[in-house]
Amino acid sequence: MFDPKLLLPEKIYAVAGFEINIYFQNVVTVINPANYAFDVECEKGRCDQERWRWTPAEEDTGEHKLKLSVWSDEGLLAEAETTIIVSPRNAGEGKTLTILQIGASCMAAKGHGESLMDRFQLPQNPRLVMLGSHSPGYTPVVPGGPANEAFGGWSWRTFFEKEKSYELDNDGLHPKRPWDVPSPFLFDRNGKKEFDFQAYIDTVCHGVKPDVVYFELGVNGTFLAKTDAEFEEMWQRDLYPYMKRMIDSVKAVLPDAVLGVEQIPRGSWSQDSFGKNYGCLQSRRRWLINADLLFRKYAKLASEMGYLIIPDYHNADGTANYPVEEEALFAGSNVMVKRPSNALHACADGYGQWADCEYFFLKYLMAQGLVK
Repeated sequence: MFDPKLLLPEKIYAVAGFEINIYFQNVVTVINPANYAFDVECEKGRCDQERWRWTPAEEDTGEHKLKLSVWSDEGLLAEAETTIIVSPRNAGEGKTLTILQIGASCMAAKGHGESLMDRFQLPQNPRLVMLGSHSPGYTPVVPGGPANEAFGGWSWRTFFEKEKSYELDNDGLHPKRPWDVPSPFLFDRNGKKEFDFQAYIDTVCHGVKPDVVYFELGVNGTFLAKTDAEFEEMWQRDLYPYMKRMIDSVKAVLPDAVLGVEQIPRGSWSQDSFGKNYGCLQSRRRWLINADLLFRKYAKLASEMGYLIIPDYHNADGTANYPVEEEALFAGSNVMVKRPSNALHACADGYGQWADCEYFFLKYLMAQGLVK
């Protein structure tokens, strides 16, 4: 029996003067959302064909309830509620906010960190300091510029096990994948490599402690799962144990820091993108299931492990935000068409919408006094 599920974040962060979206295709487990109607009950914003959108004003600072329901010709299929939390434009103004991002290719990509830094260059913001061994696109860190600890193809496990500099197979999607370096958290201890987050802070960060540490990890390690059982096996073997070790290690060194785990954009809305990148290794249909399972795992563990959820996926336009390439309609055809060409790695506007969500989250922390 068909049982559609809504994965609506418990909290959606926003900032006065910036647009926030819920793209319906990103929050429901149906193959073709065009076959369904989406109703929004909210005192704010407007409900379009593909999304709910709203640009709050300064007087909208505070909490706003929203209810989303999915309908077919047979009736109501699913419904869920969330709270939109709007922070004031001047949250954190005049202060300094230091962050560390740890992630994989989407976070490492050129355009992601720059977009976030751009938000903080606007008036009425704190000064943002980004820690890390390199800048987006695997370039050297420029003082005062964006930085991160993110590498294409890596997962939670990689940061504990990649001891040497060696190049893995380049899949054509990740420049320098996965950047020819060992894990920056591994240090020589008694003749072997050991994970040491304190040593990382002392050396790479020169003793500077971040106020906020958040992670964009988990897609690598579960992406290719073809069944729920296979996903669970990958989760238990390659993700959960290393995620727990990472978060416990960070909390031990930075007991006052805020930790976050991102639920990242779920990628292109076109199967053409997945076919271009992965052939028949993975389909868009199955990846959406895997993403749903992953995001639910993260939400369930948040309280137990002591981190906050950073929801990004609801705010991403899966049509306009992903690259396209021109190719022949079919072999031998003189007709050229444009097809989506990257399943998970966005174009500039996509990284912009993603950075908006990170910005909204960080401004929320400042507004609520959660950064010590």
